[in-house]
Amino acid sequence: MFVLAIAMMFYASANKPHYSDLSVDLPQVSDPVVLANEGRDDAMHVAVTRQGDVFFNRDLVKSVDRLPGLMREQVRLGSERKVYIRADVCARYRTVKDVIDAMHSAGLEQIAFLADERRPVQSR
Repeated sequence: MFVLAIAMMFYASANKPHYSDLSVDLPQVSDPVVLANEGRDDAMHVAVTRQGDVFFNRDLVKSVDRLPGLMREQVRLGSERKVYIRADVCARYRTVKDVIDAMHSAGLEQIAFLADERRPVQSR
């Protein structure tokens, strides 16, 4: 019975989408700014995929309505009061706006949108 329970937990976690598995095409910018705290272990990251899926840190969030509670708990545990958003360049504006509204509901105002540095075009 114990082995079956362990197998079920492994199966559930193996089939659960994770943030690190995401393919998010970030917008590109010419002059990016380095965000010193973005790499902290306790930094709050939200990813929005082009399909409309929302991930908080590494876990899929079934409903954006859960985000304020998750964010408040993360702050209570010592996280900085800033949210780093990785929104796919083709993500729907409405989904990103819902994430921002959830931040505000959690009492958070500081936001950073993550982007990739635009590579200069190589001339031949």
